[in-house]
Amino acid sequence: MSWELLDTISFLSFTFILYFLSELSKRLGEVLGLKKYYYLYYSGMALMLSGSAVVVPQLNIENRLLLGYIFFSLGLTCGIIASVKYWGWLLKELFKG
Repeated sequence: MSWELLDTISFLSFTFILYFLSELSKRLGEVLGLKKYYYLYYSGMALMLSGSAVVVPQLNIENRLLLGYIFFSLGLTCGIIASVKYWGWLLKELFKG
């Protein structure tokens, strides 16, 4: 099994996790009356899917692995920002003790 295939599978797995978090955060945001930060999850998913499409070995793109990892990291960053916006209060409550 090639590394590119494993990269693609892992990118798709993280995309599914972001989708799950977006659905939970959307419902939480509706209940708490927060802004629609879940759109950051959607942009993160789009970037991750772009990264998984670029990493496919059949494409003849120069530096395709680097480009795929850049898309993946940008998508993950969007997901982290949205997660902090929605779920940051849990960390505050946890450390408040």
